[in-house]
Parts: sequence; C-alpha cells; structure tokens
Amino acid sequence: MVNRKSIDFTVHMLNATIFHLSFPFFMIPCIKVCGFRNESLAFQLSAVYGVLLILVKTAYWLHERNQRKGGKVDWEDEVVLITGGASGIGYLLAEMLAIRHITVVVLDVLPVNSALDIESYICDVSNPEDIARVAKEIREDVGEPTILVNNAGIIHGKPVLDLSIQDIKRTMDVNFFGQAWMIKEFLPDMIKNNHGHIFTISSAMGIMPAPQIAAYAASKAAAQSFHETLETELKYVYKTPGVKTTLVCCGRVETGMFQGVKENLPFFTPALEPIEVVRQIIESMEQRRGTNQIMMPYYVNFVPLVSILPAWFQDLARRISGADKAMNTFVGKQDVKQRQELKVVPVLEPFEAKKDV
Repeated sequence: MVNRKSIDFTVHMLNATIFHLSFPFFMIPCIKVCGFRNESLAFQLSAVYGVLLILVKTAYWLHERNQRKGGKVDWEDEVVLITGGASGIGYLLAEMLAIRHITVVVLDVLPVNSALDIESYICDVSNPEDIARVAKEIREDVGEPTILVNNAGIIHGKPVLDLSIQDIKRTMDVNFFGQAWMIKEFLPDMIKNNHGHIFTISSAMGIMPAPQIAAYAASKAAAQSFHETLETELKYVYKTPGVKTTLVCCGRVETGMFQGVKENLPFFTPALEPIEVVRQIIESMEQRRGTNQIMMPYYVNFVPLVSILPAWFQDLARRISGADKAMNTFVGKQDVKQRQELKVVPVLEPFEAKKDV
C-alpha cells in the first residue's frame, strides 16, 4: 500500500480528483451555477483545462492500448522463471504467483523455503555453465520458461578504494553478466515462438548514483543499457513483437538489501514496500505490456532529468535528499528474518487465490 505520508500518495489522490477525467464535467456546471458567464475568465480557464485534460487522457489511453496489443496473458501457457527468488522481491513475487497456481521456477544460490508449489533450483547465475546445466533440468521438469524475471542482485556499500577486486567482479558478475547469461539462454526460444516477456530489475542508482555504491551502480547501469538495446533488437533485428520487455527501476525497497540507509526527506523519497513493486510487475505480466518501464516511487521518474542537468544541480539534489551521506549508515542485507517478513500474510490481500488456472 502506498505510504500516506509521501508524495506518491498525494499524486494518487490528485489523479483520483482534479486530474480525473470526470472532474471538468462537475467543475464547469458548478462555475455556471455560481453565476459566471461564458465570457468570464473562470469559465474560459475551466473549459481550457477540461479540453487539455481530455487530450492528455486520450493520448495516455492510446499509448496504453498500443502497449497491450498482445492481449492479456494466458497463465496456462506460461512458465515464470525468477532469479534471486529465495528472498526479497523475487521471493514475494514467486509466492504471489504460486498462490494463484501459476507455474513458477526460482533460481538462487540458496534453497527456497516455501509451503507453496514453487520449483526451486540451486544455481549461480554468474556462471553460464551452471545456467546451462539448470536450464536443461528446467526444460525436462517443467517446460520452456516464457517469462524471465532477472532479479538476482548483490551490493557492497563501500568507497571505491575499499572495494576489493573480487567485490567489483562479483557484483558485475551477478548484477549484470548474470542477467546477460540468462537472456542468452532463454531468449532464443522466445524469439522462435514470438512469445515471451523479459523483466530487468534495475535501480535509480544506475541512472544517478550516490557515494559508496560504485560497483552496484555500474552493474545496474550496464543492465539497463543492455535491456534497452535488447528492446531495439527485438523490434528491428528479430522482428518479434510478441516478445515483451519491462524495465523495473526503483528507489530503495524495504527488503533488507539497503539495511541501515535512511531517507533525509522521506516524503519526497519514500522507501518502497516489496508488495508495491510486485503488484506492478504482476500487472505488467498480466497485460503483456511491451517496451514498458516501471518507475517507482514517484521521484524516480525525475531522476533521468536531474542526471543530465549541471553538476552543481546534481550535487544540490544529493545534499537535499541526503543521498550524499545515505550509505554512511549502511549495514547490508539481513537474511535471518527475511523470509518470515515477506511471507504469505501480505500476499493474500491484493490477490485472491484462484481454484482453477
């Protein structure tokens, strides 16, 4: 649920009121009832606002319609493969899908502890040979994956000179190369059948990084660039409109990965609950949106703009938001209670289990 003490909730309320398409149809009659004539400035401004709102909403509707050309997903024909699904967002996503009797496969270096029907394989995604071995088992046991969620990720919150060569290499291997190897393994069948969906879990830090996060930011920037290039190739090289792509770019999510990090202005830069991110991912899956981006919370939509502004403005934004010192209190992921905190209790609220798929 959206944090009510954040700008995201404010935007949500505005979209439900003055930015709602029905608002002008109530506003204009009210202005007339108050005695304003057609020639009055109040009436003319309200009319212009109504027309602009209708145009913007129509353009947005056409864009959404174009994104959903593939129709809604038929879950009977889908196999969802999630990397890094033993904890965090990947774990919650796997449970929310499995509780609806959707075929879910999880890859992780740790086993999945769940009472639900989730196929789990031990796999190091940074190792292409390990991926090939597990891919063969998945195809024999479950079938060919049609939805790939590249979620696995690690972080070392240290200044550049404190990072070891192994820290940097391991971060790039898991966060970037792991995604590339997974795509290399499972994309050919999607292209062959002109059907599939690839999700890349990125980060706002990949667009505009903060101190003490160099390896993580570099890996996420590389993953995002790889994903965007893949989008163009699916369209112009492979010509497969049935293969959809979604880039998930988020701020800090309360999964424990950034344990200890504090927001200086939580109203403008709130931390996300995992359930919020998972809801958006599942919605994108269900509607088979193509070339889609999930940017959340609200401030992340403006991060690309800030990143191209002058350096002094970027520094000012980091100081005001607290990003310049946020990693000073970084602790890191706490795995002990991770699965208990993200278990089925929150899953039952947004999605009801389906008896028949």
